Amino acid sequence: MDPQPEKRSWQITLSLVLSALGILVFTIQAFLLAFLGSTLTGFLAVPEAQSIPIGMLVWSSILSALILLPVFLISLRQYQGKPLPTWLTTQLPAHRKIILWSILLWPIVTLAGWQVAGSPALARFLLGPINLLVAGLPILWIFNLAQWKIEGGSAIRKWRLFGFSLTVTPGLIMVLELFAAMTLLGIAGLWWSSQAAADPQITQTLQNLIDQMRSGVDDPEVLLGMLEPLLLQPAVIYWGLAVFAVVMPVIEEVLKPLALWALAGKRITEQEGFVGGLVCGAGFALIENVLFFTTAAGAEDWLFLAVGRAGTGVLHMLASGLAGWGLAKMWRRGKWFTLVLATLGAITLHGLWNALSLISGIVPLVRLGEELTPAQTLLSYLPTLILLIFSAGAMLFINRRLRRLQAAQPPSLSLTPPEEQ
Repeated sequence: MDPQPEKRSWQITLSLVLSALGILVFTIQAFLLAFLGSTLTGFLAVPEAQSIPIGMLVWSSILSALILLPVFLISLRQYQGKPLPTWLTTQLPAHRKIILWSILLWPIVTLAGWQVAGSPALARFLLGPINLLVAGLPILWIFNLAQWKIEGGSAIRKWRLFGFSLTVTPGLIMVLELFAAMTLLGIAGLWWSSQAAADPQITQTLQNLIDQMRSGVDDPEVLLGMLEPLLLQPAVIYWGLAVFAVVMPVIEEVLKPLALWALAGKRITEQEGFVGGLVCGAGFALIENVLFFTTAAGAEDWLFLAVGRAGTGVLHMLASGLAGWGLAKMWRRGKWFTLVLATLGAITLHGLWNALSLISGIVPLVRLGEELTPAQTLLSYLPTLILLIFSAGAMLFINRRLRRLQAAQPPSLSLTPPEEQ
């Protein structure tokens, strides 16, 4: 007879099955991608530089499988009624100190990645694991500070939330974002057709651009120069803002805390809701940053992405933390309006971030081919930097407020439910 039958809930069974299937799928995916990369370079004589993204995707698959392994072990041991292994507990003081000092490795690993990215022979094999460290260290460090001394729930819960947010949530978000982008693109195409019918010059400009691109262009800067007249059209800029500053933030901030809905009805505290949201945001931010590295075209692009994406963890974790806090308020006290405000705040923060980033990317084009000076480049990204500093400050302010609230709460309100131990 099972000594703890109450622990064999459907959530535990589902977590066990999904994590096992996920490990299997990502492992097979890693082997298939590795085989594809070897085939391209070995038999089809594809240049090594073009196979680098495949190598990065191999390591992304390995990462996903490794992250799901603790989730599987936790679910298996809980299903068997056994305690959680000590090495999976992330709240030990020694672990916190190690994480706090780990950020010192980031510039070293980033410089190493910059050197490796400039050598296709090395990048094909080494850039993948370097990407994981460059993307993961800032996220781990930010999460550690944001949840400092907050009772945010058990390690079991955090590992499950993180595993789901790293593997399942990004896929759902990408599918919905692609569908929304294609819908808006169709609408934009209809509008463009009506404009072209009224102004034949638009059709001629587009046809000239298509003819130039068909001639074959390998240089990204030349291609960008060809696309520049089209990209600077007001309608294209408005469409880009609609997609990146409105549609994507709405989809992401509604779905990123999806894993938290498994806690509905458990009356979690505000601290647990906020930390749970941080975990969801961290999982999504990690896989997004790792995938972004596959778009780098050379060492300089890779370094720009490494530095530019380092602060996105603050955005994703703060926004999801707000949504998690709102969910906790609704589940514990029935304050659904607080959830609406928190979600709108997360969407606004994300939308503003994307809008500023998009505008910063447009600024060099407006210069009509003139190369920006370092001071001008910094100035174009200054609004984004200010928003990043504000978001980091807001995260620390929320942490301090929740710690004060935690100190004022009766001990019973801060205890993790027995089924989560």
